[in-house]
Amino acid sequence: MKTREAVTQHEKEFRQVFEAWGVDDLRGIELVRLLSATTRLLELIADHHLQAKGLSLPRLRLLISLHVAEQCGDKQGVSPSHLSHFQHISKNTVSALLKSLEDQGLIERALCDEDKRKFSIRLSRAGRTLVRSTLPNHSASMSTAFSALTAQEQETLIRLLHKLRQTLQEKASADLVSVHNRS
Repeated sequence: MKTREAVTQHEKEFRQVFEAWGVDDLRGIELVRLLSATTRLLELIADHHLQAKGLSLPRLRLLISLHVAEQCGDKQGVSPSHLSHFQHISKNTVSALLKSLEDQGLIERALCDEDKRKFSIRLSRAGRTLVRSTLPNHSASMSTAFSALTAQEQETLIRLLHKLRQTLQEKASADLVSVHNRS
């Protein structure tokens, strides 16, 4: 892991290069870079704790989505497309994650009654048990990861990230409509 001094030096050099290229306002680039780096570090921390259970953060997210759907009354399961859409990951990535979860016996696939070309995914008994036993420790681990921020700072960060996500979703939707209309 890089020392704090090396990271600070790298950030200084980063700013100098962009300023030399005539980029006056680095805030957008800096925010993307910091959000990406922070996300990678959080995933690293989460994966470290989840490895003992044979999980990764992306696989746990899918299991949690299936568990929530089940708890909300969806006993038939969820389509891989639904998981892809709400997890914001590609269908290929979902497929690979589901394969590994199925190999571990944590999910079950079933053909859809209405359309035999499609299938739905649901938790197996082992998957349900694993989610229930994993969530408390995972939640505590993530809370500890944010302990450098006060509770008020965490609430502010949550509010700001929700605001940013909403704005970006609206922009992405408008951009997609614009591209579609040009086609």
